[in-house]
Amino acid sequence: MTKDRTLGEHMSRRGISRRAFGKYCAYLASTMALSPKMAPAMAQGLAAARRQAVIWLSFQECTGCTESFTRSYSPTLEDLIFDFISLDYHHTLQAASGEAAELAREQSMEENKGKYIVVVDGSVPTKDGGVYSMIAGHTNVDILASTIENAFAVVAVGTCAAFGGLPYAKPNPTGAVAISELVGNKPLINIPGCPPVPEAMTGTIAHILAFGSLPELD
Repeated sequence: MTKDRTLGEHMSRRGISRRAFGKYCAYLASTMALSPKMAPAMAQGLAAARRQAVIWLSFQECTGCTESFTRSYSPTLEDLIFDFISLDYHHTLQAASGEAAELAREQSMEENKGKYIVVVDGSVPTKDGGVYSMIAGHTNVDILASTIENAFAVVAVGTCAAFGGLPYAKPNPTGAVAISELVGNKPLINIPGCPPVPEAMTGTIAHILAFGSLPELD
């Protein structure tokens, strides 16, 4: 799917009927605890949307959040990646590696300034300058800061990202902290769980696509 084609146009080309799409939006609205009356609005918003650029960062984590994400039932992983979002960077799922992988992240940040979503799983070590977890020669603290600078929103998935998780437990030798302690000037959504519910992750992105805003948070 090209980025300039709407999701509605793409689904029509794939032979997905309006009725089937409406039923899907009703299901998605229910999983997000939205009123049934929101389903038509979600369908309209999604149909007019274009692919959402997403950068996924993994720090002190066990890959369980990604495992849960890949088991999303509706939309499935394939639908989510190829129809709804452009997953431009993800350590586990991307084909590129090394310098090519980091270039993909940087290009997505530049091409989608102010529009991309940053998904983060895992806590961030801050002790001793953050040396306990590094990617491409940079600490998690630095990578997080540079990546979220021009992001639209940040989504912390999993208990480690949302609340610090196991790395945060005493005696916490790496000085691990939750993402919220390092993100002060961007909209932040916490989706806790070990692992988090896959539909909560995919539904959150679908909500942003459909309505152009974050879902209501507690």
